[in-house]
Amino acid sequence: IWRDICKAAGVGGELPPWQIVRERRATFEATPEQNALRPGAPTAYKNLFLAGDWTDTGLPATIEGSVRSGNRAADLVLAMRQG
Repeated sequence: IWRDICKAAGVGGELPPWQIVRERRATFEATPEQNALRPGAPTAYKNLFLAGDWTDTGLPATIEGSVRSGNRAADLVLAMRQG
């Protein structure tokens, strides 16, 4: 696959050093109790908003949740700038 990556990206050379890091605590436990602790985008600071798959998006911690979260934070920033 490295040759395909080089071709697609227009780069060359040997496969760079790499390692797999396995973290058992990387994903939160998706229980109702833990889900209730997920923060929303607004914070106590008027110019700070949270985004990420771990925020309260209504979705599990997935790429779709991340996208929804980023869109929500961006909407809040725009609303703050217009108001």
